[in-house]
Amino acid sequence: MGNISAILKNAADTARRSGGAAQTAAEPPERWSPRTPWAMPRGGTRVDSLTGLRWFAALGVFLFHARRYFLEAEDAFDLAAIGYEGVPFFFILSGFVMAWVARPSDTALNYYWRRVARIWPLLAVTTAATVAMMLWWWHVPVSKRDILWTLTFAQAWSTDHFMTMNAVTWTLSVEAFFYLVFPLLLRVLLRRSSALLAVLAVLCVAATAATRLTTLRVDYSPEVERLIIDAPPMLAPMFVLGVCAGLLVRRGWRPPFGTGFALAFTAGSILLCWLWMAHPDLLEPVPANYGYFDAVLMPAFTLLIVTAALRDVDGRRSVLRSRPLVKLGEWSFAYYLCHTVVLRVVGHLGLVPSAGLVRDLAEMTLAAVATLIVAAVLHECVEKPAERRLRKLLPVRRTA
Repeated sequence: MGNISAILKNAADTARRSGGAAQTAAEPPERWSPRTPWAMPRGGTRVDSLTGLRWFAALGVFLFHARRYFLEAEDAFDLAAIGYEGVPFFFILSGFVMAWVARPSDTALNYYWRRVARIWPLLAVTTAATVAMMLWWWHVPVSKRDILWTLTFAQAWSTDHFMTMNAVTWTLSVEAFFYLVFPLLLRVLLRRSSALLAVLAVLCVAATAATRLTTLRVDYSPEVERLIIDAPPMLAPMFVLGVCAGLLVRRGWRPPFGTGFALAFTAGSILLCWLWMAHPDLLEPVPANYGYFDAVLMPAFTLLIVTAALRDVDGRRSVLRSRPLVKLGEWSFAYYLCHTVVLRVVGHLGLVPSAGLVRDLAEMTLAAVATLIVAAVLHECVEKPAERRLRKLLPVRRTA
C-alpha cells in the first residue's frame, strides 16, 4: 500500500527545489509537471463550505428513508426519493477531501488510524444502541454475525449481511474500502498528467452508468445485482472522481463558472431526475430509480464541491460556511448514522393522534428534530471526544 510520507516527501522536496513550496494559497499555482507532482499550494486550506454541504446530503438521505416509514407521505413527496443521492455525494466528497488534505508529512499508519478514530467509535455506539432496542423493545432477534460484519466494516461484501440492524451502516463498509486503497490510488494518480486525470474523471461517470445498464441485459438475482451495483469496487468510481477533482484543483484547475452556476446545474439535474420519475417511459427501458440517477448527478455534485471549495480558498462570502450550517454539517455523520433508528422509534410510538397525510408530515417533522437532537448529543459526547482520545494513542510522526 505504501507510505504516504514516502510517496509525497520526494514530490515536496522536488517542489521546494523548484520554488513551489514558497507559494501561498493566494498566489497563482506553479505549473504542474510529472517531476513536481506535489507542487499544489492550494491543498490543506480549510473549506467549511464542504462541511455545510454535508448537512444537505444527510438531510436528503433522511427524507429518502422517511418516505418508507410514513406511507401517506410517500406519494406526496416523490422528489424525496432522490434524497438517496446524498450517498453518492458523500462518496465523491470523501475522495475530494482525502486528496485535498493529503500532505507530505503524513504516514500510512497515521492516515489509517485517523480514519478509524473518525468513524468507528460512533459506529460502535449506534450499533450497540440499535441492538439493545431490537432485543428489549422491539423483541427482534439479533444475529451475532450481523454485529461482527458491521463492526469490521465488512458487510458491503456480503449479500447475506448487507442490510444489518442499522441499514445505513453498509456505506461505512464502502468508505472503509475507499480509505484502504487511497494511499495506493494517490501514489498512482500523483504522477499522472492533468489531462489524464480529466479523462479518468469522465470514465468514472461512464463506468457508473455501465454497471447500472448491465442489469438491464442480464437477469441477475437480487443478491447478485446488489453486488454489481453496491459492492465497494462498483462504487469506487465515485470516490476516484472526487480524488481526481481534488488533485486537479490543487494543481490550479478552475471551472469557467462559479458556485451559482454549479447550484443551478445541480438543481437542474435533480429536476431532470424528478421528471424522469414522473414520466418513467421517457427513457424506456431504463427504469427511473435512484440507481440510474447516480451517473446523471455525479458531474453536478463534483462541480458543486469544486466551486464551493474554491470560493472558500478565495476568501469570498458563502452561506454554506455560515456558523449554523457548519455546525449542522459537523453533526451530519451522527445524523446519518442514527436517523433510521429514530424514524423507527417515532413510527413505533405513534405520537401524533391524527390520521393520514397530516399525521405522517407531523411525525416526519418530529423525527427530523429528534434525530437532530440525538445527533448533536452523539457528536459532542461520543464522536469528538472519542476521536480526540484515539488520535492521542498514536502520536503523529513528522518526516518532513
